[in-house]
Amino acid sequence: MSKKGIVFFDVDGTLIDWTKGISKPTESTKRSIKKLKENGYITMLATGRPKNGINKDLAALNFDGYIGSNGAYIEMNNKVLLDEALDNKLLKEILEFLEDNKITYMLEGQNINYVADLKDRKLLDFIEGASLGIENFTEDWNRDTVKTVKIIVLGESEKEYKLAAERFKGSNLALMGNAAFGAFEIFDSKYSKGYGISRLLEILDIDRERTYAFGDGENDVEMFQVVKHGIAMGGYHKKLEQYAYDFTEDVKNEGITKGLEKLGLI
Repeated sequence: MSKKGIVFFDVDGTLIDWTKGISKPTESTKRSIKKLKENGYITMLATGRPKNGINKDLAALNFDGYIGSNGAYIEMNNKVLLDEALDNKLLKEILEFLEDNKITYMLEGQNINYVADLKDRKLLDFIEGASLGIENFTEDWNRDTVKTVKIIVLGESEKEYKLAAERFKGSNLALMGNAAFGAFEIFDSKYSKGYGISRLLEILDIDRERTYAFGDGENDVEMFQVVKHGIAMGGYHKKLEQYAYDFTEDVKNEGITKGLEKLGLI
């Protein structure tokens, strides 16, 4: 591998922060990633989002590729290296549980997302708030054949989370998200950003000493466990702290630029 190394970037809370109104990368972040590429580093997104969640502002950063859906999907230089999905029998069990409890959900697909009702107000607010694009959603799908890795659950409180946790206790499913607000993800526990990154590093044969990652969330823990240098953004999830190599500032205060400069990568 002739490149100097590889740098992975989380999206939400790292490259952007839609909860604080920063829906696209800052100009400083754009310049820093461009400089990083010029300096000979491979740049990759590593996100819980599926392929269709990589909007034009993120695509404009010209990453070499991305790991999506928490490690279940890998694409590099426009070539798909990994594309896995939930077993449809298991998926139907999950959907029946959610529907029986009248809980709003969406299924993430790589090219499009699947929902039961595009007029659902809770769903529409989520799509708008996360800048996901209504054009990336459809009601036209079959649960026997649909291909999805992750179910996003949009509840109203901790009640929905507790119900799901109890229902699927002892299974291979994982729940992750903000239980207090009811919004959380259901997915196969084997998938993580660390899973996808490990697969990619094997393919590219890159020395772990030359691996870097920026993240802020609970789903970045496994990523930090795999790379040598995990940099926690300001406002990071408390579970991330013990796995961080170092720390930087938040999106608003140009954490990417400051972190890359501190590492000497730009």
